[in-house]
Amino acid sequence: MERETDQYMNADEYVQELLINVRSLAGEYLNWKKQSVFAGEGRIRDTEVSREGILELSQILRRGKHSFEEMHRKAEQSVRRRTVIPLEYLFHIKKAGKYLKHCVSLALAAELDRNSGELFQEIPENYKKIYPTLELGLCLYTADSRARIECMRNMLEEKETFDFFFGTGNSRESRTEMRLDPRILQFLLSPETEPEKLEGFCRLYDGSDLEEQPMVIREDQMERTAALLGTVPEEKKILYLFGHPGSGRRFMIRHACRKLGRFCLEADIGKLDGNDPGKLLDEMIRETQIRRAVLCIRNFQLLFQNGKMYQALWVVEKVLMHLPQVILLADQTWPYSREEFPAPVTELEISPPDIGERITLWEEALRQHPEAMPETFQTEHARLEILAGKFTSHPGQIMSAAAETSRSVQWTGKRAEEEDLYRACRHQVSHRLGERAMQIEPAYGWDDLILPPDRKQMLRNACDQIEYSHQVYGKWGFASKMVYGKGVSMLFYGPPGTGKTMGAQVLARELHLELYKADLSSVMSKYIGETEKNLGEIFEEVKKSQSILFFDEADALFGKRSEVKDAQDKYANAETAYLLQKMEEYEGIVILATNYIQNFDEAFKRRIRFMIEFPLPDAKRRLKIWSQVYPRQTPVSEDVDFEFLAGQFELSGSSIKNIAVSAAFRAAAAGTEVEMEQILNCLKEEMKKSGKNLQREDFGPYYSLMNREEDTSHAII
Repeated sequence: MERETDQYMNADEYVQELLINVRSLAGEYLNWKKQSVFAGEGRIRDTEVSREGILELSQILRRGKHSFEEMHRKAEQSVRRRTVIPLEYLFHIKKAGKYLKHCVSLALAAELDRNSGELFQEIPENYKKIYPTLELGLCLYTADSRARIECMRNMLEEKETFDFFFGTGNSRESRTEMRLDPRILQFLLSPETEPEKLEGFCRLYDGSDLEEQPMVIREDQMERTAALLGTVPEEKKILYLFGHPGSGRRFMIRHACRKLGRFCLEADIGKLDGNDPGKLLDEMIRETQIRRAVLCIRNFQLLFQNGKMYQALWVVEKVLMHLPQVILLADQTWPYSREEFPAPVTELEISPPDIGERITLWEEALRQHPEAMPETFQTEHARLEILAGKFTSHPGQIMSAAAETSRSVQWTGKRAEEEDLYRACRHQVSHRLGERAMQIEPAYGWDDLILPPDRKQMLRNACDQIEYSHQVYGKWGFASKMVYGKGVSMLFYGPPGTGKTMGAQVLARELHLELYKADLSSVMSKYIGETEKNLGEIFEEVKKSQSILFFDEADALFGKRSEVKDAQDKYANAETAYLLQKMEEYEGIVILATNYIQNFDEAFKRRIRFMIEFPLPDAKRRLKIWSQVYPRQTPVSEDVDFEFLAGQFELSGSSIKNIAVSAAFRAAAAGTEVEMEQILNCLKEEMKKSGKNLQREDFGPYYSLMNREEDTSHAII
């Protein structure tokens, strides 16, 4: 097949012909300057050159223009046959005029061709410069003084287009050298490369990464967004999207751009600090134009926080001077009047996904990361629904949790379990709950908790209200019946050491949730209103993590409301009411624990969903505690009489654990098994803590083991 002469096979052929045309034009002009009898000395001026000289020069310039016009015509033919010529592409998108194309061609030749630069140096009007000056550009374009004035006028009127190619901040004096902006030169030589100045600040999305990442929720919002962006506005437009980080704003915009077949240039405006913001914005705007992209500015709220409204408006105004539209992403609504914006604003909130959407997102995330799918999820879809109900995760957090779990199980070589997914979910949450509460790592399960069967069942019922909230509130429609109070409030009461904290740990372990114990010293304040403020901060942070919030010794903070006798009583009652309000608003678990149930008034109790007593264990349950208190690895003597210990001494579970640990240390120091003697002596010391007197007969047949103690009197204190 013969090569066609009316088109370029590639961009290199175009550039080579451009360089030939520039050299020819500059060479003929230089020869005319040197040889023509009609050329005056020095620079060309109408008054210095005869009419015949002007005509001779005009013929040279017409030949040059014809060569360039023929080159542009061939380029148009090439583009129709899908040959990409970067320079012609830029001319097209900027609607460059003939004179601008002429100037750019001269500047490009100086960059790429040494011979062209040497010719420019010899031409008197260029003052021995390699790069063409504005004056040389005029001399090589027209000999007509009026046409030159028109070119200068066009250059001023098309300042934005000239700045696009040559950069901002350059003067328009005749001796100014015309040098292509580095980004333009980079694009002409390697169109696929990214601009170095925007690294770390901007990212270009072409939509190819979305092939396997479909819009599984909010497709209607994406369609409306694409429709808005797809119109070429006669007036400027602003799309303002706000929502929590990870809510899917960026993902939706990228899908909308992909639907339109356009790039999305995403700029993190928070990284403007410490740089020259004006220059960075210029680079960002030019890159948006080069890529014919949709500009999306994220973290826009950083510009107007702390009352810096005018900084934000300056950025928007500068962008809209050059672009028809811009997308602004923020984590909060615009706090000022929309009239402040320089163009009409469409403001949309991207709200957190509801549980149905979260289930859909989890299904898609596990499809993309099948290694993260626990076996229980494959056999029981309800387990996935339970996970979706426990964490009010945003789309980005769900995808990240699945990806993290996949990486984890690939590293360990084990099959994914539910706890792996739950752990990854917890990692996605950023909160400051640890500043006012202490995290407790759950160490106990149902078998460790020794309670009467009915109390234990109440705890299981509380778990069910979290596990099956989606089924009851969602599928069965109870959400419409309950505006608030969908969470689980619990009050654990009973003597010290009966397992209230252990009960909270069992719930946390069963539900795969974090457990935080509120630090009352950091919550309570003598200053009016401070306690409510501290409580508000705690509940605001716990919402982010959906953790279990545990208030131990809660009667100190939420005790019986008093009769209002003075202002202090009034504010104390307000604190209690505020706590109840926050508990009802929170859709997770709040546990209050107290040793003094009588300190809570009846009105307060009625608003608690589960009130569970943790009584002192009877002999049967004490025996079970004694039997389980030592780990399997601990050597325990066969002579240890757990039945005697359980039947003879009324101890709480906490006291039994303290005795067992102390006896284990004594046995380790003595190099023996844990023996009855060690247990009894530790028991005696544990009793001393509470001031209880033990009689000789209390030790029964084992009193002889106590004879080694210094005090062998009738009463052992």
